[in-house]
Amino acid sequence: MAESNVGAQDLPDEVLTEILARLPAKSAGRFRCVSRAWSDMLSSDYFVDLHLRRANRPDRPKLLLTAIGSSYDGYLYSWQPGGEVDKLMPDEFGGDVTVPLTKPCRGLILVRARNYGDDDGGYLVFNPSTGQALALPDSEKPLKTKFRRRNSRWDIPNLPFYIMVSYGLGYCTIKREYKVVRLFSNRRHEPEDGDDDTTPARAEIFVLNGTPGYWRPSAENPLLYSVKEDPAVFLDGYLHFLCDDGRIATFNISDETFGSLLLPPPGFEDVASVLTELDGCLCLCYGEPDTEDPIHVCLLRDYKEARWEKLCCIDRAAWSESERTIFNSFWIAPIGTEYSGGEQKIVFGTGSCNVLAVDPDGGDPEILFTPDDTIVGSCDDDFVPACILLEESLAPVGVPMEDLICSSPTTKAWFDILKWLPARSVLEMRLVCREWRAMTMTDSFIHSHVIHANLKRSPLIKVILDPRSGLYIDLEEWTGRDGHYKDVGLVCSQPCHGLNVGSCQFWDFVCNPTMSYCEHIDFDDNDGTFFAGRIGLGYNTETCKHVMVHITYKTKNPETRHYELQCRMKYVDGCEWDPINPPSRPVAATPPTFVNGKIYWIVDPNIGPVSARCELIAFNVQTEQFEVLQGPPCTHGGGHMAILELQGALCISYSDQSRNTVDLWMMKDDRIWLMEYHIVLDKLAENVAPLAVDPTDGRILLNTGLSLGYYDPNTEAFETIYTHAFPKIQISPIVCHESLVCPLN
Repeated sequence: MAESNVGAQDLPDEVLTEILARLPAKSAGRFRCVSRAWSDMLSSDYFVDLHLRRANRPDRPKLLLTAIGSSYDGYLYSWQPGGEVDKLMPDEFGGDVTVPLTKPCRGLILVRARNYGDDDGGYLVFNPSTGQALALPDSEKPLKTKFRRRNSRWDIPNLPFYIMVSYGLGYCTIKREYKVVRLFSNRRHEPEDGDDDTTPARAEIFVLNGTPGYWRPSAENPLLYSVKEDPAVFLDGYLHFLCDDGRIATFNISDETFGSLLLPPPGFEDVASVLTELDGCLCLCYGEPDTEDPIHVCLLRDYKEARWEKLCCIDRAAWSESERTIFNSFWIAPIGTEYSGGEQKIVFGTGSCNVLAVDPDGGDPEILFTPDDTIVGSCDDDFVPACILLEESLAPVGVPMEDLICSSPTTKAWFDILKWLPARSVLEMRLVCREWRAMTMTDSFIHSHVIHANLKRSPLIKVILDPRSGLYIDLEEWTGRDGHYKDVGLVCSQPCHGLNVGSCQFWDFVCNPTMSYCEHIDFDDNDGTFFAGRIGLGYNTETCKHVMVHITYKTKNPETRHYELQCRMKYVDGCEWDPINPPSRPVAATPPTFVNGKIYWIVDPNIGPVSARCELIAFNVQTEQFEVLQGPPCTHGGGHMAILELQGALCISYSDQSRNTVDLWMMKDDRIWLMEYHIVLDKLAENVAPLAVDPTDGRILLNTGLSLGYYDPNTEAFETIYTHAFPKIQISPIVCHESLVCPLN
């Protein structure tokens, strides 16, 4: 072997580079492990560009298949004409449906992880060749599409919010930057008396391979556009957004300026239209989907003169029934071209993952691909694309901010400093620089902040004026304003990892008072019956999500003690309530609490099985199972009982108005109940309960019904911090967390 290698010469670098540039992206990427020199060479801009040109043959197109159906096995697929379908990679984008939105931009595509029955979903930049994906922050439900109030005291105007947002992915050849652009707008209204009150559109940009940052404003403000929520098309250095007023908004990806193009002559406004790219030209495809009506395809041949050419009108009525059935879909659009026998044909994709080639001059279609007879299996039809072109590419998608925090000692140090600040201070610090804004918007910072910002800090007390409008006020600001308060019958929980859940009359909500964030809770099993214990809020540390449990009574008869419960649960940011087995005991009209992974309710002693002592119901948010626990050795009697979390432990408070006493029981690790405090006051109202324990001095925050104050167990003294000026008007002070948690934003 040694003699056979004598005289052998190494391949010249340029020959070796040409060989490697023709390999698939994953294969070429593996050769980076050969040596540091090879890693530098194969990661260089020159090689990435060369590989993009050499590894993708126009006569050998490849498709990415993201079809979802009854045979879905959690994988994405790839397919080349004349070949077999291959499993590309697991579908791990976090949603029920992965929707490819754009054609490849130097190998990168924009995808959306959407959930069933929900139009929302997070956006990601994805390289199918390498499997790399970068989740874009603030894209599942962007902040600008939510109604917001400023964190201020009184009479503050609402911040503008938008109904529609469209995303696009482009590449700046001058700076060699990939940019994701999103355009916010509202529907355009007809001006009245010369006024047009349409909110101006806004554009934001996220640079993938630039400095660590967040969404930033574009260099130029857009015109008064009203864009559709379809993805933008990138072509010749411009992003093209389809508007609903007969124009196409253009965005120069280099200098970030806006312009507009006119659409083809009238005829497409009242039917579904898709803007795409075909044969190097901007293409508009329109026609009524899921019908046999004609499909029109127009190309923008002259960009400067905005001259549109009608390429073809596809009349499906002349096709066979099987061909019409395959082509009938909620989404139809050209995805490329092919040449067969010297003739050019348009390749169409559908929302059901069927692919057909159609001759612009007419004739029967050529069915290129149907998923039924492949490993993909049967697919559901949808209003979104299920197949797009795929390019071999080594282009990186960028580094998540969480990884940059760990890799930079300076950023990590600021992370550890800012997480101790109050929420409003963190919001102000976001204005310092883009890097701080991006860092404080990450999930890791938000979850760390809600823990550290509330350690060794006195309880934060607020009064909710109107949860529907996000009107919350600190207790100090509320003093002396009782005359302005409208009693709405508010019931609100203790804070649970930054959120509270509550009800007022027949309006239920989940809120973060420090962020003036509030969302209405919709039920699909609501019987209109209001009682304080019907909504429980917990936090699953494994999924890092808040869980809500809704309990209702289908029947309830105190005389016979007969009852029937139904129970559902969902994540706060989820779409649907899932039915679960109800608990084996009835729940009382007492707000539940969350402690160490479980939501606890007090059992109603007036119905169901008779018990000599207090009983509790516990719901494990991870196993989604209920269990019955024995409570402390006290009976309901004529007193008021409340369940709460104090100092990380489950507690039961029992107040006796006749004796002016409050007994506070605490459950230890072995489920043994001990009376930690026996509080004696001069006078108690009917509903008295502790709210929190001040970690700085151990004093108990107590709501006596007539006043609010701190009880010192060491001196047995009660310090009043607030007294109702109007005793007949009951306010409901709540304890909340310093928190940046806004799960639906």
